[in-house]
Amino acid sequence: MSDTPVIAKRRMTVADLVAAGVSLAAAVWAIVESGRWPAPEFVGGPAVVPRIIAAILFVAAGALVWYALRGQSEVIEEPLDIPKKQRIGTMVLVTATYAAALEPVGFLPSTIAYLAIFAVVLGLRRWVLIAAYAVLLPSAIYVIFGKLLKVPLPPTHWPF
Repeated sequence: MSDTPVIAKRRMTVADLVAAGVSLAAAVWAIVESGRWPAPEFVGGPAVVPRIIAAILFVAAGALVWYALRGQSEVIEEPLDIPKKQRIGTMVLVTATYAAALEPVGFLPSTIAYLAIFAVVLGLRRWVLIAAYAVLLPSAIYVIFGKLLKVPLPPTHWPF
């Protein structure tokens, strides 16, 4: 007889169904909201990307429901331990703070701070990589979307 504790394996059926419901709600919301945007005269327009993402969400939600109802959801090998739960909680708090700061602070400074904190919480410790990731990625997004494609981003309010 072994002294090692046996952890009962559980399927993620309920979690998959909840995730499918949230995905479906987000997809429906994206389609409804993008339908309210002004439609330009050329093919495409600003509603194309949200509707493509909504279609992907519909497919992903359908797959989650399909596998959950067939009893083929992934198996939870081990429950989340306290450090993992704390990391998830930290990221939820950091993401909520980022969302709240985005409009008053602006896209670049809030995104740079968010990505740097995100990298540290996920375990990255090389500051050169953190700085490169946190500065270069939002800068590239700003140039591509804000300048080249003329997508309105929250204006930047630098503190200096």
